[in-house]
Amino acid sequence: MSKFVVCKNTKKHAEVIQALTNQKIDFEIVDCTKKCFKCRTSVMIKQDDNYISASTVEKLLTKIINQQAG
Repeated sequence: MSKFVVCKNTKKHAEVIQALTNQKIDFEIVDCTKKCFKCRTSVMIKQDDNYISASTVEKLLTKIINQQAG
């Protein structure tokens, strides 16, 4: 199973964490402040080497669930 990583600085961090927890999706929280600013401007997580982003937490969750199913 893929590992999801959430940056502490991602936009809507608390909402993303709550949504992943509610869906029982395993994730890790990291602080990658010095690496880039991608996560500060959108709702995003990292899955393996790929970034998944969306305009809202609900859309992000939908993308994650669809990826896991397919």
